[in-house]
Amino acid sequence: MKKITIAFVAVLGLLLTGCSSHQSNKAKPTEAVKVVNQAQKAAKKLKSGNVVLVTKNTQNNKTNTGKITAKFHLKPMVVQAKLNNVSGLVKNYDYFIEGRTVYIHADNNWSKQVLPKNSPLITSVRRQMTASAAVRAMDYLKNDLKLQKTKTSDVLSYTEAGKLGSMVAKKIILAEANHSESTKNALQNVKITKFTYKYTLDNKTHLPQSTFIYMQYQDKKSKKSISEQIDGTYTNVNRVKVFKVPENIKNNAPSANQVNE
Repeated sequence: MKKITIAFVAVLGLLLTGCSSHQSNKAKPTEAVKVVNQAQKAAKKLKSGNVVLVTKNTQNNKTNTGKITAKFHLKPMVVQAKLNNVSGLVKNYDYFIEGRTVYIHADNNWSKQVLPKNSPLITSVRRQMTASAAVRAMDYLKNDLKLQKTKTSDVLSYTEAGKLGSMVAKKIILAEANHSESTKNALQNVKITKFTYKYTLDNKTHLPQSTFIYMQYQDKKSKKSISEQIDGTYTNVNRVKVFKVPENIKNNAPSANQVNE
């Protein structure tokens, strides 16, 4: 089965991308829709924060786990992060992103690479850091989301692998693969068997606290299954002070070949 994954894109990227509106024939949960609108509006005001993103990919009874721990601010965009235990990549390394320049610390050395304009990698990392894509994904689900309230949080959730869940899951996979033709073709032979979405936000600021996506899909021909899961936790939202890449790293990191991501 051709592997389709919503885990890390290239060396850094991750989950979710833009979504368009979906109309449901079910009864509209007015209160849930109101919370969705508040979350989407608040996401546009997100400026900084700390993020922990954990991904799990399971196939053939083997689970690979990856973790990104990061802090960021926007305008200008600067990200400082640590990447751990990602299958197929350097197991552990630190990185900075400043504008279009990526500084990577691996094998006890720093190096830097300049990404092209409109890099999908930068777009993906920006979505990860801000959770804005997870908010935009609500557009598909907003009329079908369940709402649970606590003293400090609102929790929006959806669990069903029917027509809507399958459509959203495939949109997520396709978008993460930058709408490549190979992924489009592969998805024709994929059946979504499980899909779960959860978004938790502060009930006063409406800013994100956590996100959760789980999907399981099966190749229609081989019957082999893959499951993907991502947990995102967001803290100190809009409270991280502006920081820069340390001058000793900027001045001493040698330039690697420009990449095309």
